[in-house]
Amino acid sequence: MKMTISVSDELAKRVEEYAERNYTSKSAVFAQGANNLLLQESLSHYMSEIAIAFKKIADNNVIDEESEKKLKEFMSVATLLVQK
Repeated sequence: MKMTISVSDELAKRVEEYAERNYTSKSAVFAQGANNLLLQESLSHYMSEIAIAFKKIADNNVIDEESEKKLKEFMSVATLLVQK
């Protein structure tokens, strides 16, 4: 899919230099940056969820269904990040 975006001259220059140094396209640099931002957002969300699940487990001394589901979701995201 093609997209048109506007960026500052400084950012455009930095992206172009990075792309040249790493033998990639400017589009790939932006795609990688967007992907990393979205992964970071997901990780932040799951870190918050996992903290709540651990507190619930510690308070009740049992892993309930909801906490187990959150732990599994977090492990899925963590696996994706480790594979990078």
